[in-house]
Amino acid sequence: MTVHSNRKAMSGKIIDGVFRKVLAADVTFTLKDQLKSIGVDLEAETQPHYESTVWRAAIAVTAAALFPDDAEEIRRRKLGRHIVEQVKARHIVKSTWLTMARFLGPRRGLKTALEHLQVSPVQLTLKELSSRECEIQTDDGEQPEFLAGLIE
Repeated sequence: MTVHSNRKAMSGKIIDGVFRKVLAADVTFTLKDQLKSIGVDLEAETQPHYESTVWRAAIAVTAAALFPDDAEEIRRRKLGRHIVEQVKARHIVKSTWLTMARFLGPRRGLKTALEHLQVSPVQLTLKELSSRECEIQTDDGEQPEFLAGLIE
């Protein structure tokens, strides 16, 4: 299964959800200024779309701010994991979906999630290696650790 997106930009809804809702408690004044300097102004109205380079820079800056003692790849992975933890803790995604994903199991849960992933500029491919193992590939060589943290 492959999820394609013809967009080279990230939806403003994702930026808004991640930085204004999911990570709201983690965004310090310093981080807010850093995000603004790269094009994500959390005090202004959210743009409809952001260039994927802005998204990647925002992830890098945020990961560095939250996990300053770790190597860059570890930071991104931890940030992905942290986002999922915050989504769960703050009940941003309805618990019924999370319960359903757990009931389906990792393989079917990933397939279902990928079917609904239409707003991402990243192409993901899920290749089933066996009934208990799959491989996820991405066309985004910039953030594989971040994506890994999101799906762990």
